Amino acid sequence: MRFANWYFFLLIPLVVYVFLWKKNKSAIKFSSVKLLMNSGMKKTIKHRIGKYFICAGVILLITALARPQLIDKEVDIKGEGIDIAVVLDISGSMESVDLKPNRLEAAKKTIEDFINERPNDRISLIIFAGSAYTKIPLTLDHNIIKESLVDIDSRYVKEEGTAIGMALSVGLNRLKKSESKSKIIILVTDGDNNAGAINPVTAAKLAKDMDVKIYSIGVGTDTTIMPTLVSGKTIYKKYQGGLNEKLLEDISHETGGKYYRARYEKALSQIFSTINKLEKTEFDNDNFIRYKELGFMFIRLGFILLTVGIFMDRYYYMQIP
Repeated sequence: MRFANWYFFLLIPLVVYVFLWKKNKSAIKFSSVKLLMNSGMKKTIKHRIGKYFICAGVILLITALARPQLIDKEVDIKGEGIDIAVVLDISGSMESVDLKPNRLEAAKKTIEDFINERPNDRISLIIFAGSAYTKIPLTLDHNIIKESLVDIDSRYVKEEGTAIGMALSVGLNRLKKSESKSKIIILVTDGDNNAGAINPVTAAKLAKDMDVKIYSIGVGTDTTIMPTLVSGKTIYKKYQGGLNEKLLEDISHETGGKYYRARYEKALSQIFSTINKLEKTEFDNDNFIRYKELGFMFIRLGFILLTVGIFMDRYYYMQIP
């Protein structure tokens, strides 16, 4: 056991002095102690038990402030960290309900699970439709990415279309200053490049020059099912095609990455799990000792003793000056 803030123990002599050593002067004077004895008001050890309990309780609280810690285990840590740009399509077709609850929500949930599995990675989030922009730059603060994912929908980008080439360029811009040995882009889309001034193949060649792998994920079945509100009722319109698998395969192959097709929610999760296993860069750290905090246990015991001591000192036993 160790005490992280051991210096709080310097307060204990003061506590003992205040509660046990310091003697209060009597407010009532007796001409003889025998008169006090004969009156039946005999001062015994039990009349000081309350103070002992209070003193012990305060000492336990001081011990909690000193942060008692018990060694949980000592391990050698191996971290696995790379820089990742997640490029997410939020165009209108991503609201298709062929995946539950829809393509976009299924992708968001899977991306969040993927982020939870990569605690040592810097991750950036790029969203796109007819244009693209960085929602979150590279960061180790994964909570801010997950919080941003919650609110993202197709209204975030006003320009209609699917600008895959522009989205990849924005992702590369996030990674260009990275010094990581491994850099990847994970492109999640359900469409074809039909907007933006940058050709996706050109962007892929630039990624290859920058040593950035692109993993492309085609989301959804061959049928896009769009919910539409008509006269207060929801109807579903179906459209065939839309996803350019050949383009996504070429993009990934050019950079040494891979293309995957996610026709249902579980497949999407499995794809991210596969990428998670493929992309790892190990580095050794020093030995790490994990400590278990014991402070809350001392706080609980301290308050129990304080409560009992105050009750006994103020109410249960009659105090004798």
